[in-house]
Amino acid sequence: TAGDTLTVYTTRCDTLFGATYMVISPEHAYIKKWIDAGLIKNVDAVKAYQDEAARKSDFERSELNKEKTGVQLDGVMGINPVNETEIPIFISDYVLSTYGTGAIMAVPAHDTRDWEFAKKFGLPIIEVVAGGDVTKEAFVAKDDSAVMVNSGFLNGMTVKEAIPAMKQYVV
Repeated sequence: TAGDTLTVYTTRCDTLFGATYMVISPEHAYIKKWIDAGLIKNVDAVKAYQDEAARKSDFERSELNKEKTGVQLDGVMGINPVNETEIPIFISDYVLSTYGTGAIMAVPAHDTRDWEFAKKFGLPIIEVVAGGDVTKEAFVAKDDSAVMVNSGFLNGMTVKEAIPAMKQYVV
């Protein structure tokens, strides 16, 4: 809601309809920009989290089995570009500023780390690839049997068909 464009990294553009929150690295430049603009209301919690993350190595931060931690940026929201839904933005140390853009779209139904984070913080989990039980775990299949659901113009396509269709849509 700051009017900024936040470029995110994803390996699964086909799942964009399932993005229910965003995560940026604790070092992301927009945090300082939004604090300086007076947009972030929980500055003390954000800065404390940044300090905590700065004491960890990239290896410690990216371990798959570690407990997920983070802080919601109170005062700013993201907008999912395919359905115009407002989604919260968090900082979390599982997103590294040195990987991709330092920002991700989080699709908890189909990414294990995002699923764990969503469960911890009570965030929505929307199935967009049919075939698993996303209430129990992320469903990460990408083979020909995986079919898109809850995904607007991608509904009924296989993942392999949906990826190029979404790439064409977002360009």
